[in-house]
Amino acid sequence: MEKSVNDTSVRQDMILSVREGDHLDGRDHGDALVHCIRLLRGIPYLLGKFDYSKIKSHSYIVPRQCQLSRYAPDGSIYVRHLDRCNSTLQEMGLLGWLRASDYRGRVITAILYLNARDWDGGGELRLFDSNSSENKHDIVPSGGKLVLFDSSKVEHQVLATIDEDRYALTCWTNGLLNY
Repeated sequence: MEKSVNDTSVRQDMILSVREGDHLDGRDHGDALVHCIRLLRGIPYLLGKFDYSKIKSHSYIVPRQCQLSRYAPDGSIYVRHLDRCNSTLQEMGLLGWLRASDYRGRVITAILYLNARDWDGGGELRLFDSNSSENKHDIVPSGGKLVLFDSSKVEHQVLATIDEDRYALTCWTNGLLNY
């Protein structure tokens, strides 16, 4: 794992990009993690099958890789943010806009927690209501819990991790917004 490229005042976790086929390159993540990657990568299919209205039919792109993150039990956090870049070319300038290309297409964030089922080590995911800055919902990152949200609308943050390493596997589905 490596440190995030973000400033440490923004994000303090370690991250690793993982793919289902990494074993072909000599990096074996184990059957359990490969199974989790497959589950997350299958979510867009299920959303389309059940006519989830935020993604236009046949317009989503499932990435080959997911992001494995580890927050150390030293108060590591990730400040409030969106997973999709909604800024315009004029707002960001050409270079910034091009650098954010991976973030501009995100429509769905899927997070699967890989911690103990009875997790009590902090590191809650705080989701903010897009209609009110006062309304928030904290989600305990207990093992096996799956969280899905709109990448372009749901601001969120990771609260301080305090007792144990906190692990999460994240997959972002890209596509066209249907608003």
